[in-house]
Amino acid sequence: MKLFQVVLGMLAASSCGAAGENVRIEDGQRLKCRSAPNGDGLVLRSYGDRDVMDITCKAYGSAVSGTRVWHRTSDGCFVTDKYLAVSNGTEPQCADTDSSEPCREIVSDGLALIERYEGYISRPRPDITGLPTIGYGHECTSLDCAEVPAEFPFSRGQAHELLRMDVRNITKCLSQAIDRGVKLNANQWAALTSWAANVGCSMATQSQLVARLNRGEEPNSVAALELPRWRIFHGKRRPDLVSRRADEVKLFHTPTTSMAFPLCVAGS
Repeated sequence: MKLFQVVLGMLAASSCGAAGENVRIEDGQRLKCRSAPNGDGLVLRSYGDRDVMDITCKAYGSAVSGTRVWHRTSDGCFVTDKYLAVSNGTEPQCADTDSSEPCREIVSDGLALIERYEGYISRPRPDITGLPTIGYGHECTSLDCAEVPAEFPFSRGQAHELLRMDVRNITKCLSQAIDRGVKLNANQWAALTSWAANVGCSMATQSQLVARLNRGEEPNSVAALELPRWRIFHGKRRPDLVSRRADEVKLFHTPTTSMAFPLCVAGS
């Protein structure tokens, strides 16, 4: 829902909500809109004088000049409250997940697992497949990674935010391939996401692992048998893949009350 419509450099009345709500953007500023509510988030776009910006909700993130409040725009990115003035507290809190859908993001242990095995790359360089890679395993579509909206060298914070964006694409792919009758908790979901990030979504969705889950087999047993099979690259058994699969199985088998698929529901 569009809450505020803002024209940079001007006072603009709220487009919905109580009368008298206003948002102010300081004159002469150009606002960077980031992928997450923190200063390391990728700059997805910026707003200049006379641009129109619709604010949908607020979130809390890294502090900018004393304020931790950020605002999500209708473009799906975040701007800091430093240059905005919201007149009252009617702006809704951004929801991290939609409880009517699978989790789009994964638990921190899953992100850490991916980062540990993919490794950090600050500038584009070919990975073992020969494709240009940046950050934590992000495969670029151009040789210079020009589609990545950031300058190089890439910071670890920027790499982390790019990984989170990639994860959202992977979880979307998995959620389209796995039958909604399958129940997966947050750790199981994160382990599958790490595996799919490594082998590719196409290979993952066509795998026996997904097929067995969709046939209703017990998830922990399926993971224990199927994940370790993915340890071969170019016909050779790779120790790093053996280790990664073992850590994914360990995470998959770690109990949690938080559910991720088919519905994203926080545990007690």
